[in-house]
Amino acid sequence: MQIRVRSKETTGWPGFATVCCAVSLAVLVVGCGGSEVPQTKAERYALLPGKLGPSGEVVMVVSKPMWERGIGSVVDSLFANPVRVLPQFEPRFDVLRLDPEEFDRFWKPHRNLVIFDIEDRIDTQDPKLTVYRNRYAKGQIYSEIKAKNVAGAIEALNSVEGGLMLADMLEAEEAKRYGDLVALDRNSALEAELKSDHGLSAVLPRSARMVSSSGGFCWIEQSLTRMKGGRNHDVQMGIVVHRSPYRGPEDFSMEGMLARRDSLFKARVSTPNKDSYMTTEYRLPPLYEEVSFRGGFAATMRGLWRMEGDFMGGPWTSIAWVDGERGQLVTVDGYVYAPYFGKREYLRELEATVRSFAPVKQ
Repeated sequence: MQIRVRSKETTGWPGFATVCCAVSLAVLVVGCGGSEVPQTKAERYALLPGKLGPSGEVVMVVSKPMWERGIGSVVDSLFANPVRVLPQFEPRFDVLRLDPEEFDRFWKPHRNLVIFDIEDRIDTQDPKLTVYRNRYAKGQIYSEIKAKNVAGAIEALNSVEGGLMLADMLEAEEAKRYGDLVALDRNSALEAELKSDHGLSAVLPRSARMVSSSGGFCWIEQSLTRMKGGRNHDVQMGIVVHRSPYRGPEDFSMEGMLARRDSLFKARVSTPNKDSYMTTEYRLPPLYEEVSFRGGFAATMRGLWRMEGDFMGGPWTSIAWVDGERGQLVTVDGYVYAPYFGKREYLRELEATVRSFAPVKQ
């Protein structure tokens, strides 16, 4: 099984009728308007519609009998499994199955598509997953799984370079889409303050505000109002940034990062309630991962937080990396408080903001 990523559709040699139709269309366009059919990648991209569908939704185009013969259960295990470290069950993606005959022009611009092409042909003997970008819409991820039978499609999904890699790709893409959306209406004044006082650049939403800032510490918060059950409810997303002298690789240990986090939050992050402070919830152990970030080493964590002395809690995510020019360890920690809502999409949005941080050259 192999996975390939392409920027546009590639097909075999078109049939005679297709060629004639394309030539006739080109002649018609030139004859009527005097303009040429777009040829460049940029021109083709400009003509694409915008992507459709809610964030986190993935449409699987496959017949019901094939779905029930095993494909559905494998898809659920890869795409609808619980989001790690959330206080309640939320699937990683909302999976929607569509029969092939229903896949028409209204569905083609969907943001995340997985098309199953299962038929015994020459080009389907080896199970294969191919990913295309911007095939029918701008910012779209269009995936195609080819196999000669259901067993081959399942093999493609279960491969190391198959369904799990695609799910990770879609999750990263959803976070990027949030970042692109925030960049359309960013808080330039707050970003300038962050750059001047802390030597960091970031893409921050317009509704964000600085709660406190001193030394190598700053706390940024965004308060939103969302309606549910006929009532308005508060949603809070916060970013806590901390700089400290970099001592060596031991600063990236999970134990060291958690100890620094708890100590810092106990001293600096609280509510109006007396003796309240934010701390890590250890009843569900945090997750730790070493990653590549902006060409260097970084460590990420995810977990749950709770407010000691107050009835608040939710998920958090963080990333730590070294600002080599200043010889400092930079930790960017984000948290979500949304007691009446699902946390998955807020957490993705927050992770996009957390990963937008970068050091500014002195």
